[in-house]
Amino acid sequence: MKLKIIRSKFLEGLKSVQNIVAGKGSLAILQNVLLEAADSYLTMTTTDLDISIKVKCECEVISEGSSTLPVKLLFSLINKVAEGEVIIDIDSNERAVINAGSTKFKLAGMPCSDFPKLPNGNDSNTYKLSKQTFKEMLRKVSYAASQDDTRRTLKGVLLSFKNQKLTMVATDGRRLALVESEIEFPVTAEKDIVLPSKAVNELQRSISGEGDIEVIIKDTQICFILDNINIYSKLIDDKYPDYQQVIPKETSQCISIDRQLLLDALDRASVMTMDEAHSTKLIFSNGKLTVTSAASDIGEASDEVIIKYAGETIEIMFNPTYVMDPLKAIDDDEVTININNGHSPAVIKCSIPFLYVLMPLRIS
Repeated sequence: MKLKIIRSKFLEGLKSVQNIVAGKGSLAILQNVLLEAADSYLTMTTTDLDISIKVKCECEVISEGSSTLPVKLLFSLINKVAEGEVIIDIDSNERAVINAGSTKFKLAGMPCSDFPKLPNGNDSNTYKLSKQTFKEMLRKVSYAASQDDTRRTLKGVLLSFKNQKLTMVATDGRRLALVESEIEFPVTAEKDIVLPSKAVNELQRSISGEGDIEVIIKDTQICFILDNINIYSKLIDDKYPDYQQVIPKETSQCISIDRQLLLDALDRASVMTMDEAHSTKLIFSNGKLTVTSAASDIGEASDEVIIKYAGETIEIMFNPTYVMDPLKAIDDDEVTININNGHSPAVIKCSIPFLYVLMPLRIS
């Protein structure tokens, strides 16, 4: 196997795949990148067995072939050489000689026969939507997923393909974020799947530019096709909780408020929430929201925001970070907070098909 490739293209591809490798103590082959040279392209693949990523780069193929090399070391070496042409020559014993200008490296590789095979897409369900729409949907919900390793299902994001819509949901049991977008697919392709957080993070890092993303689901595997990048992931096979039970069916009060003003007030008040309680009180009264927080032996903070509300006074306690997270993820100038009283869940909505349910804190 021998090829020539521009250093910047090679480095960009390695940068895209180097994060998906298994940890130390795992199989040595999982520390390597699979290199395949054919048809004027170099294809690079890495995997940790749960998630895999494949990137295709243009190159000059002198002789076709495949091998694997340690990806972290390879990235470090290519990152340090000058811009220009890189020549990679790998012999039948998996010994690689890499020439980049005046620099020459020799690396020991491993046979590609040891590298795990990627799943194929036969007999699968396929969906297509805008890359930016998909990335924005992930951004609007992913922060609400659980960080608790014991709650495996809640660490993922639900993707529900039903009724000509893609619904994404994330929850950690204390809050829930939901966003929807209309897409076209056959009724036979209706499906619910749970995408692991590792795949969510990799997608948010990898999706860029215009165009569409193709989503292919087969059994317990999913594949995302993004121009020259393919991302494969195992799915969480547990059933996602019935999130509809968490969403209040009715709320008696609807409060309109400037999103940025609320975000700023919460941000200022949260400085005083460094103690164990980490709570902020929101007091909704006629035309005014008062945001207060206090830390024992340190001090207290108070801020006021004009709101559209003429009901009775409602006092409610929240973790301020949990209120700020959705406000950072949406772009509307104005949001509504729908609520019944100071002890019931609050629902934040905006002009798009998005909602965020937040449970209040009970502080003694």
